Amino acid sequence: MKPVRYTEVDLVIAPLEPWRDLLMAEMIELGYEGFEETAHGLKAYIATAQFRAKDLDRTLVMRDPHVHVAFTAREVPNLNWNAKWEEAFQPMVVDGKVYIRAEFHPPMDGIAQEVIITPRMAFGTGHHATTRMMVRSMLGMKIPGKRICDLGCGTGVLAILAEKMGASQVVAIDNDPNAVENARRNAELNHCQRVAVEKGDAHLQQRASFDAILANIERNTLIRAMPEMAAALRPGGTLVLSGFVRGDGPLMAMAARQQGLVPIGQEEEGEWQLQRWEKNKDQ
Repeated sequence: MKPVRYTEVDLVIAPLEPWRDLLMAEMIELGYEGFEETAHGLKAYIATAQFRAKDLDRTLVMRDPHVHVAFTAREVPNLNWNAKWEEAFQPMVVDGKVYIRAEFHPPMDGIAQEVIITPRMAFGTGHHATTRMMVRSMLGMKIPGKRICDLGCGTGVLAILAEKMGASQVVAIDNDPNAVENARRNAELNHCQRVAVEKGDAHLQQRASFDAILANIERNTLIRAMPEMAAALRPGGTLVLSGFVRGDGPLMAMAARQQGLVPIGQEEEGEWQLQRWEKNKDQ
């Protein structure tokens, strides 16, 4: 079996925030597997066979005319990318209550919940503001005995945490086969018995009935999936949304209200926003 060859895309982004994180989210959708933050922007890695400059050009057409993005691409020598990402991964504590670490990090005393992951992707490790806000939101929810969906699960952090917090059943969904494989591995690492990881999208939920859906995905995907997410919630269920910047908050709110959802709170960290919605009990 021939080793996979990779292309490194070096992006110059001005201004950096929040556009660097937004680009990472969109490039994951194109098949990019790893990212490295730089002083001027971002280095992104994709299997050379999947690299399409035209696809990247379309992605880099920003909504804000004041944002400048340029890139160069080159094929790089074969490396152990998983080892490279693991070297850069540092453990994370969220609000002194949730400790997210890799297997090679020591445990920590005095922590209510510990999640062990094998780092593979830039998102979902707890280091991104949107993931931290999702974790904080979960800490304030009544999860014991509930049926939870982690939509766009990535590494599976939220799904694993939901089981550890007492969820009766957790369905973790992602459309990236690499993410699905990694999330399953992480569920095993944490000895999860009630987490089912599936490949797919929001349409898997059409006949499901969840007490809460946790969706930390980019803006356009969230808006497209809003009808399916609302339909999959039980009456009185909670929808927690993140993965978008504050400026996109009104668009997200409009999409949620169109499905009859009721706002119950929001949080912000830096440029990023989280929104919580509830389905009417009589729906």
